[in-house]
Amino acid sequence: MKASHCIGLATVLALAGLSASAQAAQKDAGDIVRPQIIGGIDVGNGKYPFMVTVQLKLLGGDNAYDNHWCGGSLISPWLVLTAAHCVGFDAAQYTVIAGRTALKNEAQGIKAEVAAAYVHPKYLAGDGGYDVAILELKAPITKIKPVALVTAGTDALERPGTQLTNIGWGNTIQQNPFPPGGNGVNQPNRLQEVQLPVVSYAECEYAYRGTGMLASQALDLCAGRTGKDACQGDSGGPLFVALPGSKNFLQVGVVSRGAGCGATGYPGIFTRVANEEISAFIANPAAKGVKLGKAK
Repeated sequence: MKASHCIGLATVLALAGLSASAQAAQKDAGDIVRPQIIGGIDVGNGKYPFMVTVQLKLLGGDNAYDNHWCGGSLISPWLVLTAAHCVGFDAAQYTVIAGRTALKNEAQGIKAEVAAAYVHPKYLAGDGGYDVAILELKAPITKIKPVALVTAGTDALERPGTQLTNIGWGNTIQQNPFPPGGNGVNQPNRLQEVQLPVVSYAECEYAYRGTGMLASQALDLCAGRTGKDACQGDSGGPLFVALPGSKNFLQVGVVSRGAGCGATGYPGIFTRVANEEISAFIANPAAKGVKLGKAK
């Protein structure tokens, strides 16, 4: 599935293959798993400047392509919104790059170190719910306009059939649901985007019956169809809508988990940003969240 509780390197290696829609993609057997967009298209430079690549130093690569770990979104000059299962290491192990479209293009984007990471206090319940985290930056990113967030307690953008946009650098190869994976990995250099239809919770609940992967209608938003989904490497990335007649965007979800990637009958599962508890955490992570580590 896409989500795994990243609470240490050994845990990542052991659990990363257990979640589907937002997983981290695996290059070779034994490699750290990281989360990719299924059925997407290339994104032009500068189209979604609020998009963030969350970089993990433990991957040991020489560039942003090799160190890409998860997606995220800039929600204020100081804060990046991502998934809780992406941030199990000390904050000093992370950097973020906002405004980059091609991971290998070092001339693009703004890089920032992470000062602290916060997760929602109810995340570790075991069902994947509350899969949301905030990265606090050491220095603000002031030259990029943050994405706006949906209003707490609303569901106007969650009607079944509504087309929402998901972007990321995750695996682009469709994966099997059970057992997960099995079809190989292609990690793109260029950011991908895909339009995903919202799936009613009743349909999603039926699809995932017996799996224990859904938390509740209040916490989860399902979207996607056969061949259209988030995948490994897209974890933490935004599900959003472009506001008509402007270059403004409104985020409604965070890539969390799912069974396989783009598999028939298994839409992706996204954390609902409009949930009032989640929204309150995002608005004040230092007071409402659990700090996982502060960089020295």
